[in-house]
Amino acid sequence: MPFTYPVLLEIEGRRCVVVGGGPETLPKTAALVGQGALVTVVTPGREAGLDELAAAHPGRVVVHHRPWREGDLAGAFLCVAATGDHELNAKIHAEGAREGTLVNAVDDPAHCDFAHPAVLRRGDLVMAVGTGGKAPALASRIRRELAGRYGAEYGEAAALVGEVRAATRAQWPSFAAWAERWRTALDDDEVVDLVRQGRADEARALLLARLAGPG
Repeated sequence: MPFTYPVLLEIEGRRCVVVGGGPETLPKTAALVGQGALVTVVTPGREAGLDELAAAHPGRVVVHHRPWREGDLAGAFLCVAATGDHELNAKIHAEGAREGTLVNAVDDPAHCDFAHPAVLRRGDLVMAVGTGGKAPALASRIRRELAGRYGAEYGEAAALVGEVRAATRAQWPSFAAWAERWRTALDDDEVVDLVRQGRADEARALLLARLAGPG
């Protein structure tokens, strides 16, 4: 099964390229922009909303209305080929291999270095569901189920845990003991329940007490 090693990439401030021509050009571009990438779009068409997206993000989105050509991936960290053209995707993927650029060709696994999972975001909490590119509709269904289970309070709880984690790390010279204490501190839903009720200060105090407790 392909694409078995899941990672989360940092793309903020990095050059990414979208080669367009299909209906996924705009959503793929918007997703990259939303995570802080500097996006160059190369497309022979006039996809609705693309120029408006570029106007809304000056300096971060550049659109070239022309066909893709060799050299367009120079210096790019990542490329999405939303072309619908397998022959063109093969050329783009080959250039990506030469340039060290990660390439994803939409609905063309043979020319992909990675797969786009179905993603649920709750602040800094990110949940991704992948099927190796074989069943994206199933991944989307599972994402919807997760959305019903994990509400906005989980993103708020993740932010709170991050604050407490940064404030207490120096107290634990042993990483193994620190990690184990955190597993115990978050072993039930009480912290999240307090955050859900708008009682963040109590949730913070509970975490600190559990981290400082015996054991």
